[in-house]
Amino acid sequence: MEQAKLKPLMYDPDYYTKTFHAYAKRSAKFQVLATWGDTIFPKQVVNRLVERFPADSTVRMLGIGSGSGEMDSKMAAKIRAHFKAVQNIVIEPAASQLEMYRKLIADGKEGFAGIDFDLREDTLDGYRRKLNETGVHPKYHFISAIHSVYYVDDLNDTIRYLHDCLEDDGMLLIIVVGDTSGFWNLWQRYARFQDKNSHYMCTQDLRDAFNANGIPFTVVRQASRVDITSCFDPESDEGNLIVDFLAHVCDLRGSGTPELHQEVLDYLGSAECSERKDDGTVLFNNDWDAFIVQKGKGQT
Repeated sequence: MEQAKLKPLMYDPDYYTKTFHAYAKRSAKFQVLATWGDTIFPKQVVNRLVERFPADSTVRMLGIGSGSGEMDSKMAAKIRAHFKAVQNIVIEPAASQLEMYRKLIADGKEGFAGIDFDLREDTLDGYRRKLNETGVHPKYHFISAIHSVYYVDDLNDTIRYLHDCLEDDGMLLIIVVGDTSGFWNLWQRYARFQDKNSHYMCTQDLRDAFNANGIPFTVVRQASRVDITSCFDPESDEGNLIVDFLAHVCDLRGSGTPELHQEVLDYLGSAECSERKDDGTVLFNNDWDAFIVQKGKGQT
């Protein structure tokens, strides 16, 4: 059966890393996030932390699924510029991603003065289990989950848990794909590629989870496009990796039938997922939404 042959990407963290960086190389992902971190993040998060906490505070951060650290480390540095120190615990299941994060820290150590990075190879659910075993439940001033809540066991429970982990006046940032993005349309169209442990979601799912828990939030939409033209070149290894990342499966071309592979390519190139330019360039719709929460005093 088709489903039996296709291995979800989430079950191979190292291959995930390979496909992700092929995708990131062809996109402005890090550039868009960096620009967002320079413009929106200071206004929506940093300034609000500065208003609520004294400058001599050591800010405790929790990064969930922080990958190779490009955005996570930048946010830590932005916060550190206003406070005495930052303790940044990072939860990331892919060892290869953590290795890249460590290199990023080593290469830019002068810019990370006053920041203590604690990188842990784990999932959020695994991290929670370990804390429950020890009976220690730390609180954080800032928690981020950038394109990572897709892999939690229970979204409503996760939102409630992360909110509980915040200090009073602490900030929570969660970024997910938009509900009109190519990612969401593709994942819905080919939901059969994933197994029962997958919980793909979009903006509306996160809205529902926050509302169900009675947690106020702000949403900031970010438009983004990715050049996926190489996906349509049968000789492009990079293109194959990008297709695997977008579909979230391992080796779609080798594991699926030729007909299925072509069907996915046709859908990727359609108006449901992408824009086609006159010169043949195909731009994938990568729009995403940032959910921002500040925990009020007395909120549980």
